[in-house]
Amino acid sequence: MKTLNFTFRGEHYSVNKQGHIKANGLKDFSSTWIFLGGTKHHWSNRIQYNLQDAFSNPSLLNGCLGWDTDSGTTRQWGGQYCGRLPRITGAYVD
Repeated sequence: MKTLNFTFRGEHYSVNKQGHIKANGLKDFSSTWIFLGGTKHHWSNRIQYNLQDAFSNPSLLNGCLGWDTDSGTTRQWGGQYCGRLPRITGAYVD
């Protein structure tokens, strides 16, 4: 099974083909927490690279803010990490 892997805010995330995320000490992929993709610009209100794009070319996600759906709520990842906007880094598929 192929998984998309990346780092965000210093934590490792794994995403399966359905978009289910495994992180934060979860033992398995969450069916209610779904990765949607990423966008390069913090003012963007849409997903620039979707999940299929990320699996085809994971390097597109590097430098992106993430988007997800958690229990039905769509959100763009934000906040601050080390005084800056947190970005996805080290994306790869295995």
